[in-house]
Amino acid sequence: MLRLLVVASLLALSSSALAQAGKDDAKSAAPAKTDDVKKAEEAKKAEEAKKAEEAKKAEEAKKAEEAKKAEEAKKAADAKAATPKGDGKTPAKADDVKGASAKDEPPALPPPLSDLTTTTTAAMEPVGEAPTGTAPATDDLARMKAQLKSELKAEVQAELKAQLQNEMEAAARDQATAKAAAQEWAEEPWIEEVKPKLNFLELDGYFRLRFDLFNRLDLGTYDPIIDRGTSMVLPPTLYRPFNGADTCTDGAPENFAGDPCSETAEDTQTLLSANMRLRVDPTLNVSEDIKIRSTFDVFDNLVLGSTPESLPGFAQNPTLPLPLFASSQNPPQVGLNSIYDAIRIRRLWAEIMTPIGQLRFGRMPNQWGLGLLANDGNRLDSDFGDNADQIIFGTRVAGHIIAPGYSFSSSGPFGRGGGAGAGGDGGQGFFQNEQGQRYNLDPKDDVHSFLLVIAKKDKEEEIAEELRQGHIVLNYGLFAVYRTQQFDIPDYYVSGQPGGANGPAATQYVNRSANAGIGSLWGRFHWDKLKIEAEAVGIIGQVDGTGVTSSGLNTVDDDLRTVVDGAVFNNPLFILQGGMALESSYRFLNDQLEVGLDAGAASGDDAPGMGLRPVINQTPKAGDLDGRQYGECLDALDDGAGVEGAAVDGVNCAKVDNDVTNFRFDPDYQVDLILFREILGTVNDAFYVKPHIGYFFTPDLGVRADLIYSQAIFASSTPGQENPLGVEIDAKAFYASEDGFHVMPQLGFFLPFGGLNHFGDVVLSNEKFRTAQFAWTFQVFAGVQF
Repeated sequence: MLRLLVVASLLALSSSALAQAGKDDAKSAAPAKTDDVKKAEEAKKAEEAKKAEEAKKAEEAKKAEEAKKAEEAKKAADAKAATPKGDGKTPAKADDVKGASAKDEPPALPPPLSDLTTTTTAAMEPVGEAPTGTAPATDDLARMKAQLKSELKAEVQAELKAQLQNEMEAAARDQATAKAAAQEWAEEPWIEEVKPKLNFLELDGYFRLRFDLFNRLDLGTYDPIIDRGTSMVLPPTLYRPFNGADTCTDGAPENFAGDPCSETAEDTQTLLSANMRLRVDPTLNVSEDIKIRSTFDVFDNLVLGSTPESLPGFAQNPTLPLPLFASSQNPPQVGLNSIYDAIRIRRLWAEIMTPIGQLRFGRMPNQWGLGLLANDGNRLDSDFGDNADQIIFGTRVAGHIIAPGYSFSSSGPFGRGGGAGAGGDGGQGFFQNEQGQRYNLDPKDDVHSFLLVIAKKDKEEEIAEELRQGHIVLNYGLFAVYRTQQFDIPDYYVSGQPGGANGPAATQYVNRSANAGIGSLWGRFHWDKLKIEAEAVGIIGQVDGTGVTSSGLNTVDDDLRTVVDGAVFNNPLFILQGGMALESSYRFLNDQLEVGLDAGAASGDDAPGMGLRPVINQTPKAGDLDGRQYGECLDALDDGAGVEGAAVDGVNCAKVDNDVTNFRFDPDYQVDLILFREILGTVNDAFYVKPHIGYFFTPDLGVRADLIYSQAIFASSTPGQENPLGVEIDAKAFYASEDGFHVMPQLGFFLPFGGLNHFGDVVLSNEKFRTAQFAWTFQVFAGVQF
């Protein structure tokens, strides 16, 4: 019986060890599992452990039963051995007991793997107390059991260790191979990301074509007989405002072709025109921190059909003297067939990024705020554009841009040295047309501008992100300029010539002693769908030397001289101007519907005329459209002989208008289509109110309508001597494609008011010209932006 138990225990030990080794192999070879799979396996293992525990308990109970039976069988055998069988000397055989036990009970199952150690140990221990006669056999079996257990355990551990080592080495090789492959694949993109290839030349800009139809932009107030109207726009050259019912006498033959007094009335108040421009903004990326930028225009607002091959004709072009036979257009050439060359370079400047900020120098665009004071004209529909020859350095401090700078506003005459007169030999002191470096001939006639910009201005994407988070966005800034000039040469700016053979003479200079302060405050407010942006401008200055001709160092404008206490007094010219503009909008219906209210005002001057082009008319009177805004005598003296306060040295004025207070918006700040843009030229000596509404079918497709009411600040400035100027209604549709194509048809209607009529004291050849009439325009803009 004991021998049977030993053999069963050894078989159980071998089977359990092999099972454990197989499970360890499977565990080490299994791939990494996901968390869900691991949880499922853990649950399964727990269930198996529970079942194994139950099987263990059942096995132990069964073994206890078998041990009990074995004990009883042993006692029975001992009793039988004590009693003789047959002859009473032969003991009972153990095989008989073994056979009886094996016959009565089935063999025991091997214990679960988790209980291998405790179960096998218990199974190998003798059950009950062995008889004295079996002790040596029990010791041998114990030694055999221990030896077999040790050998089996060592063999299993060696196999497991070798297999684990092989698997670890294979995993390390696989990991190293994968890492090397990943590094090889990612090496080139990583280099490209850190050091991108620099695009040396970048081209930006646009090409545009505009078609314009203007009807009655002269407002019907232009009298061709006296050459006078209330609009800056003339009617067509062959304007025929009269008919058979009107009487007209101008001394020309009756019904002469082109004669304004012709009795044949025609619709000659319509202007048709088309023009184009290519604007290119090249950027040379010298390095990541250095750029050279420029702007040049090709065919700048070139009127289509303006340079046919027949121009100039006859003597200079004998093969095609008539435009009727012209089949081609020649390139524009200044002095030959155009006032501008085909290519006009507007700007050239450099931008250098340093660790503490950006440095710019050269001729660069000048832009600030809404563009009332400084406007770069970079919009697709702009015509002008401000440029500045300046050096400016900008940096950021506490989220604000701080940018001081210096601007070469005017340098006066310049030239090239090396003339014979420079060495005292007489003749020319410099050669204006010689190649080589030129320089400013005298720095004392320069206009110096010192500027400072302080601004908080967020990028558009930053504003959009703040608004998405429900925040309020406030941007603001200050643009300040101090401008000064000591001397001036008026004749140079009239003729463009630097003076005589040896340059300007000292007698051509005028002592200006001029100083001016210019400031602009700008702000922009965003909240939800509301946007408000505004700019306010102020200019204050004084000019002591007011001479407008080069007639001596201390020359003053005679119209600014007054008699004070019997002596002639030279009055300085004071400048005090201001302007403001407001733009607002609010969006509804998923940003598709937009409404807003814009407004603006430019300070005026009570002198006659609007003051838009003050050089044209130096002696304006009431009813004139334009004129100089200073020099009018406000209190004349009695110049009778022997009368106190009579004229002194030809001056008989005791009080004179010696200030200029009208402010002019930059002409690239566009308010409407007709009044301020065409009839007057810009906003000046007036205010306007402009409600507007727009609908966006998509962000790039929509319509908009504007209603503009305009009124003059001073009635004395208008042709009609009344404040109201008129009401204009403008409408447009716009579309922009993703690849840069833009198209915008526009329609404008203007109803003029009393301020644009002829003043009653103005004598006209016909009363039909006195009252301003309705005007309208249709325009189409098409362009490609790149």
